[in-house]
Amino acid sequence: SMTILDELLPLSIEMAKRNCTGIWNFTNPGVVSHNEILEMYRAYIDPSFKWSNFSLEEQAKVIVAPRSNNELDATKLKTEFPQLLSIKDSLLKYVFEPNKKKESANGV
Repeated sequence: SMTILDELLPLSIEMAKRNCTGIWNFTNPGVVSHNEILEMYRAYIDPSFKWSNFSLEEQAKVIVAPRSNNELDATKLKTEFPQLLSIKDSLLKYVFEPNKKKESANGV
């Protein structure tokens, strides 16, 4: 799971106003992989960007703690705020679209 703060922080204010209490998974619904994020980066920011993946064994050599990939259930938050975007849509709207590399007049 992943949280786009530009989208969710305003919801925290609204949650306080509505007196929302209890346990909430404060995250955008859905999942996105590292490769999907890198593909978005290449599509919106740098078309020449290239990367290569490495194995779990190689990863274990360079990180201090093991990775945990999981999806938190955001149903409660989505029910309270139906306008809440999926993680992929939120990334596009709040991260990649605003930072999209614009072509200059000469096409560069």
